[in-house]
Amino acid sequence: MKVSKKLCLFAVIGFFLLIALWIPSVSGWSFDNWFRDNPTAQENKVTYFQNIAQVTEDYAPDRLIVRYRPESLRSKTGKMSAQAMANNEAGSRVVHDLSTSGAMGMQVVHVTDTSLKNAMKVYENNPDVLYVEPDYKISLSPVEKSASSGPGQASYSTASGWPDDPGFSLQWGLENAGQAPFYGKPGADISAKTAWGATTGSSTVTIALIDTGVDYNHPDLAANIWKNPGEYLNGADDDGNGYIDDIRGWNFVSKNNDPMDDNGHGTHCAGTLAAIGNNGIGTAGVGWNLKIMPLKFLDSKGNGYTSDAISAILYATQKGIPIISCSFSGPGESQALKEVIDSSSALFICAAGNSGASSDISPQYPAAYPSSQIISVAASTSSDTLASFSNYGTSSVDLAAPGETIYSTARAGGYSYLSGTSMAVPYVTGTAALLKTLNPSLTTAQIKSRILGSVDIIPALSGKVATGGRLNAAKALGISTPTPTPTYTPIPTVTRTPEPTPTYTPVPTVTRTPEPTPTYTPVPTVTRTPLPTPTYIPIPTVTRTPLPTPTYTPIPTVTRTPLPTQVPTPSCGVYKTDKQTGYIRQGQAAVYGYYIPGDGRSKIEWSVFSRGTCVAGEESITHANKGVIKENNNYCTSPPIIDIYVCKNCNPKNSRCYASYYARGPDAYTAITKPAPGSTYYVMLYARSGSGIYNLQMNSYKCGGDTPTIIASADRGISTGGTDENIPPIPVPSAEFVQI
Repeated sequence: MKVSKKLCLFAVIGFFLLIALWIPSVSGWSFDNWFRDNPTAQENKVTYFQNIAQVTEDYAPDRLIVRYRPESLRSKTGKMSAQAMANNEAGSRVVHDLSTSGAMGMQVVHVTDTSLKNAMKVYENNPDVLYVEPDYKISLSPVEKSASSGPGQASYSTASGWPDDPGFSLQWGLENAGQAPFYGKPGADISAKTAWGATTGSSTVTIALIDTGVDYNHPDLAANIWKNPGEYLNGADDDGNGYIDDIRGWNFVSKNNDPMDDNGHGTHCAGTLAAIGNNGIGTAGVGWNLKIMPLKFLDSKGNGYTSDAISAILYATQKGIPIISCSFSGPGESQALKEVIDSSSALFICAAGNSGASSDISPQYPAAYPSSQIISVAASTSSDTLASFSNYGTSSVDLAAPGETIYSTARAGGYSYLSGTSMAVPYVTGTAALLKTLNPSLTTAQIKSRILGSVDIIPALSGKVATGGRLNAAKALGISTPTPTPTYTPIPTVTRTPEPTPTYTPVPTVTRTPEPTPTYTPVPTVTRTPLPTPTYIPIPTVTRTPLPTPTYTPIPTVTRTPLPTQVPTPSCGVYKTDKQTGYIRQGQAAVYGYYIPGDGRSKIEWSVFSRGTCVAGEESITHANKGVIKENNNYCTSPPIIDIYVCKNCNPKNSRCYASYYARGPDAYTAITKPAPGSTYYVMLYARSGSGIYNLQMNSYKCGGDTPTIIASADRGISTGGTDENIPPIPVPSAEFVQI
């Protein structure tokens, strides 16, 4: 048999290809190594693997943020929601459904059964998913981590004696007279003392500080810490926002109600913003009487994640906070974070970053987002120059504020110096709060316009920030500021005439050749053409159309056959009762319908109790790529936390519904005092966390005359109002429905 030369050639090539594939498997060598050693190949590989590399280096290794399309929120396949199906397919479980906080269709999921790369690919290929992204890591930069400690209680005094805070002379950003130890440029400050002539802030204005927390016991801050008016320290969610005992903010790192600062960064920012002024101790803030809401999402090392920053923003938005301070930045561009910012009505003051680079080229987020609600802040020095570490950019950075060697409050009641664009943010935030104090009706756009349109034009900032200037709080408040600051004599005040003073007679009358030319031109009186006087045009004013809020049409009114008529019990006793039980897991829901005939019922109520389940024995589990795993399953689960949602004439299993009555678990209870005859009330039990057995009980009453309006008792949950007519509806969360 004759073998052609071509066939032999192909055989030889095939042999060497097999060898090439076999060697990596036995030697540890891989194509990744080849890519690393081959620049051209590396360049090509980066394009394809860019997201993968970032996922492993800059994101949470096992967590994703998923946003579903609005129309998918009501789509079902059998008894399973589109979200539940997508999560099941991606091998993930929901750890936080942000829909309950206002970001409809947004979930944080924990990837358990596959790699992050594979899970992202599954979500991206799902038509119900709008987008998926890693949970970006956010960290404080080194310049802000390193603080040089100042005296625990400074012993200096100011030239004017007001305010009387002994550390005020160290706060050059508030008043700069070229004083020691900075020896900066007089007037290179925000003109705080002039601004205080109009207002020092009001306790009616609250700023959300999204940071490392705040030392809420600090003597210069304690009186200015926000207190939640709707919450009590009783182990219950009194205000119904999903957070138990959040009396002074929330800790999104530890998931509890203690936002104590264990790093120091947040406390330092809080002091510059709102340390109590003129109290004879420590320092003064831009606003002496402002309230600070501590929202901790960065840990003791200054590290956190985008999902927690989003949760903090949603918390502040729920509480109607008008100004949010964001002294953090990172390179990860999160679509989820931007959408949450755009959907809020608050003004966001954001740090430009501390890389000493152009943010136009290497943006830092959230400061670099093109949003009409963001003010991006660079750091300036006591000499009115751009700080060497500060980021800059005429497209991505709006203005500068003092940010180098800033003296402010520290943990454990102390004081310290820190440098960074984070330190510049509170000056702008405080100024925005002073504007809100003077005129509470000002909108976010108006506050931003006043701040950016009133900067001091600084030559060193030309071509570095969009306005070409540094913050001036007094001008922003509409107060003209003398130059330099009136409490200090300029160096020197030169009233010069261009020719030798005519009244001056030389001594003696000597015909002397003037040195130089007698027509002396003084150091040219510089009539500086300020780089365009900023009639500031915001970057650009983006009127973003939010994701359409679907107007859902409820399904037709269901006319159910009434339950068999029973003989009523004596006046105001229980007329009818119903009990239901079942098993439920986190993210699942069970729905029961109750038809109200026209038989004079005066009240209907529901209560739910839950308990965990116990499992015994050893089970063999077959796991993909891991073989058979032996697990000991002798355990009892904790009871699930179940919320009650009551929808009138709308079945959440079949359509998107809005609840008129609801109660938060555990052991939730709600009631309707005047149920509408001929209506069907659908009761949805939603497992917010945990899994186990639930018991639902319904009681209805027939009482003569008017019955007191009782929606929920104080110790058994909350509700949104008293009657069907005046209750603002709330969206029912998406869920996987239990077979009942």
